[in-house]
Amino acid sequence: MSKQLILITAPFGCGHCAKALKELPPICEENGWEFIEMKNDSKEQSDKLPVDLYPTIMIRVNEKIENTLKGYNQKNLLTEIKKY
Repeated sequence: MSKQLILITAPFGCGHCAKALKELPPICEENGWEFIEMKNDSKEQSDKLPVDLYPTIMIRVNEKIENTLKGYNQKNLLTEIKKY
């Protein structure tokens, strides 16, 4: 099974993004998830990721996006990844 946690961070200094970037890699490692960070810094509107709140966390299992979490809440995230 392929499990990926995709963290989409802001193109500006975002405290919540920084906290998630610090805390998520060890959580992913402990739970068997691949951690991917994507910075939403494209200047082209058409290339921007569909994000309206930072950070946005996408949970992808076997190449399918299972859930998208807006904002960072470690407790909610842990509850979510334990489902897979």
